[in-house]
Amino acid sequence: MIYEKTPGGRQALLTRKPELTRPQRILLLLIDGTRNDVELLRLLVSSQLDAQAFIQLQQLGLIAATSSTNTPQPSQQTPRSPPATGTPETGIEKPVRKLSPLARIGQGLLAVLQPREEPPREISAGLAEVVKCAAVADAGLFAWLEGHVEELRSNLPQAVAHVVQCVTQLRVEIETQDRQLRRSPSPLDFGISLGGVIESILGYGHYLHGEAIGLGMLLSTEIGQTLGVQTEPSAQRLKELLQRCGLPVQLPQLAVARWLELLPVDKTGPAGQIRLMLIEDVAKPVALLVPRDVVVEALDRAGAVVV
Repeated sequence: MIYEKTPGGRQALLTRKPELTRPQRILLLLIDGTRNDVELLRLLVSSQLDAQAFIQLQQLGLIAATSSTNTPQPSQQTPRSPPATGTPETGIEKPVRKLSPLARIGQGLLAVLQPREEPPREISAGLAEVVKCAAVADAGLFAWLEGHVEELRSNLPQAVAHVVQCVTQLRVEIETQDRQLRRSPSPLDFGISLGGVIESILGYGHYLHGEAIGLGMLLSTEIGQTLGVQTEPSAQRLKELLQRCGLPVQLPQLAVARWLELLPVDKTGPAGQIRLMLIEDVAKPVALLVPRDVVVEALDRAGAVVV
């Protein structure tokens, strides 16, 4: 059976009245009039939801059945990511630019070694990588960034040279520990996979790569708070620092199903879970398997879903 939200259902999502259970609200967010009940339950993969949940929402007047079908919906198809080096429209391969070690830290920071000035947006995008490294591994550097972010955005050579040196050394230390401990994911993956989801959904080029990583860190923080893993003060510090760096801090608002289709589901753990690098506090990373319904709840909290 295929269901769609009623006007009352959309109003309930906006006002949170009547009060729904967490699974019921997540299911209501996901219902879009294109997928049948079996597909929705498979996409969400939650032990707290079954066919009875659809009946409950229908009895509340929040959804209505539109048709019964066994035909797979077009939205079932796995979206194809654009070629790594080609354009999404043509797939024509573009020349691959080789990046220096400094560029890997953040292309915006290359301004320190170049006579020309980088655009402010490029500098901000470069700072996302710096913030990420500090957030997962160096509380002292994170505090330093909070006190000197304006100097970095103004491209003051002394401040930029200092942070490039710190982050270069920090990355080497983290990568060495990853090899020694056989650690996967790495703390350096904080915000990466979810940032990649945002890039895939909106299309490559909508955000600079650093901007997408910043949004990935914000979503990771929302997930950490939803799980009760990350402290509120550290979450607020991260958001404020990213904002002061000139990075976007508002997640794009998209359909829940589109988010779920592209989430990187872990193949080795329980069905439907995602292995993510989160943080408990600044410089306290933790890798966890996260159920997809928790991700949906975090997206809902962040105002990132279309109701």
